[in-house]
This record gives sequence, structure tokens and C-alpha cells, in this order.
Amino acid sequence: RAAKIMREDMEGMGPVRLKDVDQAQMAMVQVAKDLAAKGEIMLVGQGGDDELIY
Repeated sequence: RAAKIMREDMEGMGPVRLKDVDQAQMAMVQVAKDLAAKGEIMLVGQGGDDELIY
């Protein structure tokens, strides 16, 4: 549900500068890394033995 809302918000924004996109992506990655360091989320690689199935 949250993903759908986010997609709709992104579609409504129109064109965005690549520089702004890169900064936003870096901020999201940093938040994810911080949460992983606190043990609140787990980041795993794609494929291989690290893949989790729920």
C-alpha cells in the first residue's frame, strides 16, 4: 500500500534533476544502513545463499 502511494506521488512530481535523484538515493541508503546497524532491519544481497524467503 505504501509503495503504491509512493509511486503515485512520484508520478505527480514530473521531471526531476538527476543530481536531486542521486542525493535522495544516497540519503535513503544511509537511512537503511543506519537502521541495519541498529538491528532494526536486515539488509541482504540478491541471490545466492543469502537470499531469504518468507
